[in-house]
Amino acid sequence: MSSRIPATLLAVLVVSGALTACASSPETPRVVPITDVRAGDCFSSDADLTVATLAASCADPHLYEVLSVAPSELGEAFPGDDALASEADARCSAQFAELGRDAVAGLTALHLVPSERSWSEGDRNLVCLIASSKGDELSGSRLPTNG
Repeated sequence: MSSRIPATLLAVLVVSGALTACASSPETPRVVPITDVRAGDCFSSDADLTVATLAASCADPHLYEVLSVAPSELGEAFPGDDALASEADARCSAQFAELGRDAVAGLTALHLVPSERSWSEGDRNLVCLIASSKGDELSGSRLPTNG
């Protein structure tokens, strides 16, 4: 299973929060590698951040919502943890701000970046997340609807 290096705050929230689930998938929760989350998924995670527990609906309690998933633009060689975190910070902060002040009240932007090991296995994705600023569970999607 691929490992990922989370934002420091993400690790604090996972350790201190209850681990529950949510996503836009079929009826029951399912567990997937953390590298398999997609934009719009609502989930909770294990303490090691190796798996995400997705549930039937974002209306169910969850700790995180995936704002976006996109590859790093730092080349093919592993750029290092600091460079990946810096790229993810800039990308995720900008996307979070685009949601608008009312949409993000009481929330914070977090990210997941590939570890050196997962990078060597082909993982290049930076994952931007939305979470409660206080580590509380969320319910409902915070992403804009299309249409």
